[in-house]
Amino acid sequence: MKIKFFLHIITFLIYFSSYSQVNFTTEVSKNQLGINERLKVEFKIDKDGDNFIPPNFENFKVVGGPSQSIQNSWINGVASYSKSYSFFLSPLKKGSFEIGQASIEVDGKIYKTVPVKVTISSAIEKPKNPNDPNFIADENVHLVAEVSNKNPFINEAVLVTYKLYVSQNTGVDNWSEIESPRYINFWSKDFDIKSFNTQNGTYKGKQYRYATIKKTLLYPQKTGKLKIEPITLDLSVRVPSNRVDPFFGGRVSRSVIKRVSAGSFDIDVKSLPLDNKPEDFTGAVGDFNFEIKSNKDELLLNESFQLNMIISGKGNLNLFDDPLVDFPSSFEVYEPEKISNVSLKSNGLYGSISKKFNIVPVSAGKFKISNSKFSFFDPKARKYKTIYADPVFVNVIGNYSDSNNSSQSPEDLINKVKISQNQFSSFKTTTKLSKIDKQIFFNSLLYWFLFFVPFSLCLIIVLIHFLIKKYKSKKIDKLKVAKKLSYKLLNESKNLIGDKLKFYETIDRALINYLKSKINLKNSELSDKYLTEKLSEIGVDKSSIELLLELLKNCKLARYTPLNIDAMNEDYEKAKLFMNKLENF
Repeated sequence: MKIKFFLHIITFLIYFSSYSQVNFTTEVSKNQLGINERLKVEFKIDKDGDNFIPPNFENFKVVGGPSQSIQNSWINGVASYSKSYSFFLSPLKKGSFEIGQASIEVDGKIYKTVPVKVTISSAIEKPKNPNDPNFIADENVHLVAEVSNKNPFINEAVLVTYKLYVSQNTGVDNWSEIESPRYINFWSKDFDIKSFNTQNGTYKGKQYRYATIKKTLLYPQKTGKLKIEPITLDLSVRVPSNRVDPFFGGRVSRSVIKRVSAGSFDIDVKSLPLDNKPEDFTGAVGDFNFEIKSNKDELLLNESFQLNMIISGKGNLNLFDDPLVDFPSSFEVYEPEKISNVSLKSNGLYGSISKKFNIVPVSAGKFKISNSKFSFFDPKARKYKTIYADPVFVNVIGNYSDSNNSSQSPEDLINKVKISQNQFSSFKTTTKLSKIDKQIFFNSLLYWFLFFVPFSLCLIIVLIHFLIKKYKSKKIDKLKVAKKLSYKLLNESKNLIGDKLKFYETIDRALINYLKSKINLKNSELSDKYLTEKLSEIGVDKSSIELLLELLKNCKLARYTPLNIDAMNEDYEKAKLFMNKLENF
């Protein structure tokens, strides 16, 4: 009896241990396949689990899945459970590879599968059966990449057009882009294709229908042979079969899934010639126009005006550095506003880019903005061209004394004494007497002096009032320009949260630009001590000053500190708070 009892206990323990054991396995549809075939991978487990993590499928592309299925069964009083995760993979290259470990959590424990080896060989040739739908699809559907120029200059436009050719007796119901082309070392922009219009054309001497499914404009940013990775599509192709419709008599078509690729290709990019390369060349390639305009030809001292630098034409707009403008030293120039009005065409970018400079003269005089030029390379003419903008003349009206005196020599500033012609003449020996009270007050010099004094005083008062009002309005105008630009920079910084260096650079420019106009700050006075003194003079409280100094410190240290999105959001709110507080002073 004891022996039988122990046997029952052992049998129960074995059954319990086998029941409680978790089986987590990997199954593949085949261990050897061609590079043009697909592989099905299933991860199966006999217990319900959570937090399933698949392997990264290195050297494979996931073209289907994951799909999940659960099976429950009860056979001879024994319950079974199975859960599976399925993936369909397409190999990327030949070789022997591993399907890595997947993991899942069951009852608080992590379980992992055993890696499975798979060998990928060369493409397997499929039998050329004229009645095979896959063979028919292969022969009648083609994806082709057409390139406008395979040997361009660097920064010269290249158009890549992807066309899907379909024969007359087949059709495509739908398609999906499995792999997008990669344009490494290119600036790229896709055209917005709203409808896929079918046209008639020829491919390899045969008549086809085709549709343009993708158009991309490229500007190479590097010389040498650059590779364009292929685009790959999965198509649902409708092909005719041998079956005949019993009611209408036509041939019945059937759908098959076909994968097509345009294949990779190289573009050999030429470097620009070094001969006759202008010193001011900044990378512009195309055909451009260049001009500079001012919105005012004449203005009062300390009144602001705008100078607009415009580059228009066809080429790599926005992909080169803007030319420099030589401003007179008497102009206080604020950060320019860049406006881009560029459209996408098949042969390149068209439109214009402009820079609007807000300028406030700090001294009076007649000024000339000249020597502004722009150099570019014309790929059609295969040579560099330099064009000059017409000079701009600005007349600033105001007090010329400072500017005039500064240009005079010391000798010119010496007071000169005018010697009267009769200064040393002899005393007169004769007298000319007149009667007392002979002169009448009316029409006398004193009469006219006293007559015009009130009118003159009124005129002087009105003129002084006008000048004071004009000065204050121009000062306010100058402050408004700076305030508008500062708040625009502040708004731009909000969109740059996440790009640490550009964010803090924009915040710094917004604060400094506003302070320069608010408290007449100069670049040489950007010290903590001076800022504290100037802000205290206009009544800014200590907490606001400390907030400003903290922000400026964060801007300086941004290059050396790690990225912190929360800190950037906080600094943006602090900058906004400080500028709003400063409005009250």
